[in-house]
Amino acid sequence: MPLFGIGTWQYNDTATEEEVVEAFRMGYRHVDTAAVYQNQAGVGKALKKVSLPRKSYFVSTKIPGGLNSTGTIQALNQCLAELGLDYVDLMLIHFPASFDGKGGPDSRKQEWMAMESWAKTGKARAIGVSHYCKHHVEDILAINSVPVAVNQVQYHVGMGTEGGAANDDKAWFQSHGILYESFSPLCGPCNPPDNKELITGPLVTEIGKAHNKTGAQIALRWLVQQGIPVIPKSNVAKHLQENMDIFDFTLTPAEMARLSAATKPPVGGGPSPFDSGDCGVNMTLVI
Repeated sequence: MPLFGIGTWQYNDTATEEEVVEAFRMGYRHVDTAAVYQNQAGVGKALKKVSLPRKSYFVSTKIPGGLNSTGTIQALNQCLAELGLDYVDLMLIHFPASFDGKGGPDSRKQEWMAMESWAKTGKARAIGVSHYCKHHVEDILAINSVPVAVNQVQYHVGMGTEGGAANDDKAWFQSHGILYESFSPLCGPCNPPDNKELITGPLVTEIGKAHNKTGAQIALRWLVQQGIPVIPKSNVAKHLQENMDIFDFTLTPAEMARLSAATKPPVGGGPSPFDSGDCGVNMTLVI
């Protein structure tokens, strides 16, 4: 799984196709989408247009949570049909319940087992979850026979403070061999002015000057230097290129510590496991 990729949330099919074509021509080889984004067809068109060998790139997508076994299989097959692919590299369950908060431990287990059976036919190289907290994953670990490969969550500078809910969960997932992956690594959907803190904020800007890098590159480097894959999105060619150019420098231990100690921007701007003290994913019914 490449440490950097391209996100597609909030882009329609046309915008997604243009973004992915441009990114892959620059050297990106990882794209992330989801059924709920309604742009998987755009991703598929872009992949056909760039015409690269299938084994040379990594595709991840997501199905909604809260589905029964039949609905799970239908959603999984629909993803492949829209993408125009025989398999995906990573398939995730988008939330630990339905988007309106219906679900629970039994539902999570049923959906996971259905996805396992589907993946074992060769249609997914790995499977995982998104927006899950520890107690949600514990439901899966009680019955799984296929590893939970990834948990895709909102995680960025400002959330890494020792003792914080996000950081404590990260350590737990890593101890169970589950890769943490960061969506919204620049806090783009966060409320103003937090949505600019990791681009033009004083901390990342100051550190960036020492490396001749932008604030965004510093924020992204903080993540990948911990082995956390990132999937920022952009439809601006300059930013696509900058987001990729984060592997020709190394943050010092002191700089990493300063970034890890940052308390802003906090999580916000979208559903996350860390929106409340009980890790309620904006849905207190998910227990």
